Amino acid sequence: MKTPIVVLSLVLSFSAALLAQPAPPVSGGQAPGTPRVMDPAIRAKLLARTGGILQTSAAGPSFLFLNAQKRVSVQALRETEDQIQKILRLPCVSVSKPLAEPVAAAVTALADTNTAMVIVICDESGYPSLLIAPESRWALVNVAALGGSGVPADKLAERTQKEIWRALGLVMGAANSTAEQCLMKTVLSVADLDTLTAKCLSTEAFSKIIAQAQKMGMKPTRMTTYRKAVEEGWAPTPTNDVQRAIWNELKK
Repeated sequence: MKTPIVVLSLVLSFSAALLAQPAPPVSGGQAPGTPRVMDPAIRAKLLARTGGILQTSAAGPSFLFLNAQKRVSVQALRETEDQIQKILRLPCVSVSKPLAEPVAAAVTALADTNTAMVIVICDESGYPSLLIAPESRWALVNVAALGGSGVPADKLAERTQKEIWRALGLVMGAANSTAEQCLMKTVLSVADLDTLTAKCLSTEAFSKIIAQAQKMGMKPTRMTTYRKAVEEGWAPTPTNDVQRAIWNELKK
């Protein structure tokens, strides 16, 4: 039997995202895009068959975002970090604190076995906008090279957010992408960065990152049915009649 995985939540119905499918237009003036409600009888049959949805926690070492600058707000940085965590479903940690030397701080952070890779966001003259050390598992995003004093705060934040995505992709083996809508294009200047309109990476890049993350021992969050968890041997003890029926059926 597999070692049990920590269960974060048990949903006794399918998620709202699955149920709120756009409904086709119908007579009577129902607007297109109105959420469609699942028939209660069908929902009950699905619940009886699946036992609900289990969500496991991400496990293994984490991506560390180490912020040492103040020109780009913590909120703007968190938007990108949260986006990375949501899309990749991998563990992420964010820390904001002053750093005497950003590269040394990255190397020191990687001494912690719970850190898979680190991206330092700093404001240092003399560094390029993006400094990558894939073999050493760190990257540096430097806001000082992304715009001078005349650059609006929102533009500087946007550039920094793009560079964080690019830093992650380059360290995690995504390299340059062939997809048109992807930040993993060749960038030779800030002007090149501004021409990239995508907000994150392409599917091509994501698949490479996930493959590298698995090599590092990172495990994404996972959603599956209670029935499947019982079949795989890691389901928690049943908490209701539907789950008990599935448990008893599969444990015979």
